[in-house]
Amino acid sequence: MTEPPIDLALALRRATASIHAEVERLDLMASLVSEGVTLEDYRRYLRVIASIHAPIEEMLYSQIDDAIRTRLGLRPKLPALIEDLREQGLLWRPHQIGVIPPPLLPVDLSYAIGGLYVVEGSTLGGHTIARHLRRRLGDTVGGTRLLDFHGLQTAAAWRIFTTGLNESAAEGLLVPERVIAGALEIFSHIYRCLELVKLQP
Repeated sequence: MTEPPIDLALALRRATASIHAEVERLDLMASLVSEGVTLEDYRRYLRVIASIHAPIEEMLYSQIDDAIRTRLGLRPKLPALIEDLREQGLLWRPHQIGVIPPPLLPVDLSYAIGGLYVVEGSTLGGHTIARHLRRRLGDTVGGTRLLDFHGLQTAAAWRIFTTGLNESAAEGLLVPERVIAGALEIFSHIYRCLELVKLQP
């Protein structure tokens, strides 16, 4: 009997639930959703995330071709992040915050897609955070282009990604275990970096 195709999106959500929750509890992330959030909290978030996100995006996107990008609805997010920095009067300087370099592991398509699951999934929470920031800080928060990357199309963009993910797995283009390993490694890397910046001014 042929086994039914794996729901890879669901498997990823279950496998990463614990580390995802740990990241959300870290001070930098928790400050964004607090009632007392300040504009400086948001600016610090942008500075820190820029130094973490840029090398991760470069590493992961180097492993995917245009067909996969189109199928999963992927677009680089660094330009949006740089524009957010500029809008807040912050200069874009790679590695401006001391963080841990991305993991030096064999990166293949499956691993990269696992990592991009983390990046794309962040737009779901980001959409909610952006609304909270606009409610608490008003126009001073600016465009929140990274957090609200897909805007009103956030749910639709996520459906495109997860549908393409499951179809690619069903077609044998992805190795589910490697996808999950990639997602866990990128989540863990982000956690380690955010833990490190707690010690920095």
